[in-house]
Amino acid sequence: MKIKKPLLLVALLSQLNATDITTLLSAIDKQPQTLLDEVAVQEANLQKRAVEDKLMPKLDGFLGYERYSRPSSLKPVLPSEMRNPNASLPFSKGIARAGANLSWPLFIKSLYTLKKKASMMHLAVRDMKKISRLQRKASVVAMVAQLNYLYDLKSALRAKKRSILETKKRLKLMVKNGRVPESQLFVLNAKINDLDIKILSLSSSINALQAKLENLTNIEVHSKVHLTQIADINEGEIFALKPLNKKLQAAKLGLKAAKESYYPSIALKGSYTYSDADAYNNGKDVDSNFAKGGLYLNIPIFESSRKTAVEKAKLGYLKNRLKIKDTKRELLIEAKELKREINILKKSLKLSKRNITNQKRLLHIAKVSLENRVITQEEYLRYEDALAEARANYSQKRAQIWQNIAKLAVIYGYDLKEIVR
Repeated sequence: MKIKKPLLLVALLSQLNATDITTLLSAIDKQPQTLLDEVAVQEANLQKRAVEDKLMPKLDGFLGYERYSRPSSLKPVLPSEMRNPNASLPFSKGIARAGANLSWPLFIKSLYTLKKKASMMHLAVRDMKKISRLQRKASVVAMVAQLNYLYDLKSALRAKKRSILETKKRLKLMVKNGRVPESQLFVLNAKINDLDIKILSLSSSINALQAKLENLTNIEVHSKVHLTQIADINEGEIFALKPLNKKLQAAKLGLKAAKESYYPSIALKGSYTYSDADAYNNGKDVDSNFAKGGLYLNIPIFESSRKTAVEKAKLGYLKNRLKIKDTKRELLIEAKELKREINILKKSLKLSKRNITNQKRLLHIAKVSLENRVITQEEYLRYEDALAEARANYSQKRAQIWQNIAKLAVIYGYDLKEIVR
């Protein structure tokens, strides 16, 4: 019982420190990078509003004082106002003015198209936000799989060390009885020392990977994380192409807007001005109100930059179309390769498991053969190496399967929280 209690305590502490994959994946949604993606979505929405703002009326107030070299009118003057020379005429060298200007673009065809383009870009950014989150979750699963592999490799090396230490104990008795020379112990000591160095090197790699995982999730992971696939990833629409397709539609609308810049536009303009001054003819204070308004049709006749904008928009549309074509081809090939690779690895995993069982039997035989001096120490150590390598290969293949599953999830837009537990 005295031996079992500490072991039970260690097991309980290990269980308390364990972190499940669902917790790690959920933590992604709370990290600063996810919040930055949300800010990008809000910025895209503001771009849409910025275009809408251009279609809204604009009203500005003004205050000013004007000084002229000769008397100038406060407002347009009718001939009848000039008949009485004794009256204060609305002319002065110094005029104070206050008022407001109104402008309202009633119809600008290109702005309506640009509004649609901004809406499409907003949707594209939303898709990019989801893809970015899926990629970070895929990174978490890939890191966890690699971390599990390193832990398994470390365990395999420790098991190998324990096995050699057991052999060393028996060998010591054989040396004491004079059956084998003491030099054989030196070989085992060198092998054990080499294993200690490899275990420390693995500890360093584990520490580096734990830091990356903590940076991504803000959670410390100090043990293996269990991974179980609960759903399959079915072939379907390539979700990674969604934002690119929306960007292509936005580029097409951008080209349309550039061509529409040649269309006439209609705008409403108006102003109100209050003027105050000392009349130049008798020095008396005089003020006036003046307002105007009109509907204007603007007809573009020539502007070289419009042609350049159209050509630029054409190239932008072509660039997006070619990018989608190339990306689609790459992702389809990658998805096929990943699915084939997963099937191959799963078959190989079964063979690797059998190999571990066979290597355990062979190692047992090798230990007996070593004690009976049927094989040399070097031959025995090769069996120790073979078992450790078999265990490492098995764990490595499991890690590769999970890494490929994570990549497939990103391509087809699956949230890994629905795939793994």
